[in-house]
Amino acid sequence: MADSLTRIRRANSELGAFVYVDEDGANRAAGEADARRREGKRLSPLDGVPLAVKDNLWVAGMPAHWGSRMWAEFAPPVDDIPVERLRRAGAVIVGKTNTPEFALSGRTDSPLHGPARNPWNTELTPGGSSDGSVGAVAAGLVPLTLATDAGGSTRLPASYTGLYGLRPSNGRIARRHGFPPMALDFQAVGVIARDLDDLALLLGAVAGPDPRDPSSTRVPDTVAPDRPLKVGWCASIAGEGVDPEVAAAVMECAAVLGEAGCEVIEREAPFDLNLVRRVWGTLSAAGAARTAEMHPERWRNEASAAIVAASERGLQLSAVDYVRALDGLAAIRAGVADAWDDMDVLLCPSAASPAWALQGDEYPAMVGERAGHPMAQNIFATWVNAVGYPGLSFPARPHADGRPLGVQVVGPFGAEQVVFKTARLIEQLAEWKRPEFPWR
Repeated sequence: MADSLTRIRRANSELGAFVYVDEDGANRAAGEADARRREGKRLSPLDGVPLAVKDNLWVAGMPAHWGSRMWAEFAPPVDDIPVERLRRAGAVIVGKTNTPEFALSGRTDSPLHGPARNPWNTELTPGGSSDGSVGAVAAGLVPLTLATDAGGSTRLPASYTGLYGLRPSNGRIARRHGFPPMALDFQAVGVIARDLDDLALLLGAVAGPDPRDPSSTRVPDTVAPDRPLKVGWCASIAGEGVDPEVAAAVMECAAVLGEAGCEVIEREAPFDLNLVRRVWGTLSAAGAARTAEMHPERWRNEASAAIVAASERGLQLSAVDYVRALDGLAAIRAGVADAWDDMDVLLCPSAASPAWALQGDEYPAMVGERAGHPMAQNIFATWVNAVGYPGLSFPARPHADGRPLGVQVVGPFGAEQVVFKTARLIEQLAEWKRPEFPWR
């Protein structure tokens, strides 16, 4: 614990990973864990392990700013369910990590806390909206973080920083308390780690049903088959840019699985990207407007320009617009189920390109041979949230210039075990080695 706190003191002013550190509470919890260890009464494998929680999740007694000036003084009175479970496991919650306002951007530059930086190169963004979370793990400040993912917010930043990031099936990690959702059930609590086994350990500690969250009681637990996996792969979408090395990384992972005896077939993307964008645009704008209106006298002056614009769009929506978005969401879910066929998993990019410059636009200038735009990076991410499937980003062969690249493996609802089996198989058989983390 002392080492973790020392590293945070030394590095956080440069990285902007943490927005709150509870040194006294962490030292007290670590001391209690040490006493249990000496007595042979450890609560779990996570007993005494330091970890961080994204600032849009509720931890009793710690601030939950949501990246916004409007919540600058807010501290929730209760833990959300996954935080309760971490405490029961003996984990030491060190503090809260940076996120953009309302966790609604692919790059953090919070109006309250400023930017988060990528430990691989502090002139690059670590992405968003779990960028403080990945920065904390990639820099070795803590080994694990609890995050969220509504449109790629765990998987994209994990891919930019050489980490493992899981967006689990809807309901896999039960929730009860917290900020209002931006887009129905698109957001799930995510987990981030530097090691696949550690990721599985953290997921095991926080996953499972709870009667306070009815959706969590309906999640199947699909067992990985003992036959060769049936793997689809997709590295492009018509009309969208993808960095050639990202596409090559997906194809290389597919080839590894083919050589391992899996049935590997190139597939079209199983979703209508334009429909996903329309549905997300309506639901997130309505969510932003509803949330901003919780502070009717403040939001136009205190929210970031992006949130003001989204809220204004949301205020112009009609009830019919919203119900049409729900109809579109139903069509997305039915369409993916129809297109899935008999695949066990689908391989695709986590993000369309590697991390880009922190200074400048909220998106890369170029993605492959096409100009970047605000939705360019998450073309392979947000559909996973729309259908509620598990998606795992894992490190692939790095870019030629050294930047990390992530490949994503997506399974059907409830198929976390299958997703982990696929990633572990690639990790065991791949020829490339992930470079050592450069942070001092």
